[in-house]
Amino acid sequence: MKTELRLITTLIAFVFLGCNKNQETNKVPENINFPIIGKPIIQPTKKNENKIVNIEQLKQIVPIDTVNTKSTNVYEKYGIEFTGNCYACDLAEISITEKTIKLTNICDEKENKNIEIIEIVNNKDKINIKTKHSNFIFSKIDTAPIYELQIIGENIEFKNLRISKYYTLKKILNKFKEHDCGDFQG
Repeated sequence: MKTELRLITTLIAFVFLGCNKNQETNKVPENINFPIIGKPIIQPTKKNENKIVNIEQLKQIVPIDTVNTKSTNVYEKYGIEFTGNCYACDLAEISITEKTIKLTNICDEKENKNIEIIEIVNNKDKINIKTKHSNFIFSKIDTAPIYELQIIGENIEFKNLRISKYYTLKKILNKFKEHDCGDFQG
């Protein structure tokens, strides 16, 4: 009877410890964030947080340009692109949702195009948004934040939706020295 009791106790302890061990090995690491579409995105640690490009930041970004290359002040170095914003009105504002990249004319919100997103990959200071024909790579190049956009693959060309090289958050545009068309009557 003692032998059977020891055997049962040993089996119960073995099963219990085995179950606990499996729970630990099946646990999802805390630094993995499951993306909207595609493979898991491994987020950098908090010490690199100031370099991380967050997809939430790219919900609504507006085109800007280099206006004073010699300035070290980001708000003086960049500003609106005068021709595209004030004269031709052909630039595209970008809004990114979980499923689409929406290009909207800076002067006429009724003029827009949606591009379906296949996958979003976050790599430290870059976000690569893959679409059917192109990859949109947003690189954070300054803390303001300023994003440089590179498109790899098919050229994205829509009438009156010209894509700029640089973008910033719409909500901080007024911090830039040149942030509107001023008294231009074009």
